[in-house]
Amino acid sequence: MRRIALFTTTVLIGLLAISLGFWQLRRHAERAGRNRLAALGRGFPPLLGDSVRRPALPPNRRVILMGTPDESREFLLRNRVVAGVPAVMVITPLRLPGTDTALLVNRGYVPAPDAVDPGSASWSERDRRVFRGVLLPLPDRGDGAPVTRNGRESWHALDLRMLRTRIPYPIAEVYLIAEPDSGSADHTVRGTVYPFRADLPPMDQGPHVSYALQWFGIATAVIAFGIFFILKPGARTASTVNGTDH
Repeated sequence: MRRIALFTTTVLIGLLAISLGFWQLRRHAERAGRNRLAALGRGFPPLLGDSVRRPALPPNRRVILMGTPDESREFLLRNRVVAGVPAVMVITPLRLPGTDTALLVNRGYVPAPDAVDPGSASWSERDRRVFRGVLLPLPDRGDGAPVTRNGRESWHALDLRMLRTRIPYPIAEVYLIAEPDSGSADHTVRGTVYPFRADLPPMDQGPHVSYALQWFGIATAVIAFGIFFILKPGARTASTVNGTDH
């Protein structure tokens, strides 16, 4: 009975591992589907200014927006590297006309020797009123940890929940990755124009298939252990006992 109980336990553990493997495969399929929709949305012609209004700000769409940059609420994303150079990203709220909701604009990289503080240089684009780019969902990671140095606030990552506690007006749930155009700021360092516009995050498939294979491997190992080290020893013992009885 003890062997049966132990073998049953190994089978249950194996079945659990198999279910987790299939769960990872479902997550892979869901992610692949989201990537296909994102690629499709980014391929559409850009939406223009007045057609983009909260709550209908669609993620993974190209847009051309008009608004007023609020550089007083601007902040940085620290610990970045561009072209091998330590840098920060500049995030500026864009006040859209006709609504109290602002849209965060990732204006791109500026050099920072320690990847935290870009120094006293100004990368202002306050005279810009039109930004074009791609809207992406604003993460709600709960890991916001702002650091202030020389009067400039920097964050490790975008964090919608924390940002909404620090910016005194509503923030849209999407943000804009600004693309370069003829109106980009003309701040040049060693031949590079800053802010250096950021690329879109890659749409990779994630680690789900690898995780699924690991779970299937664990299931195989656990069930094999149950068969060869729990059931078979019992069978040999039974044979020995039967032989002695004869």
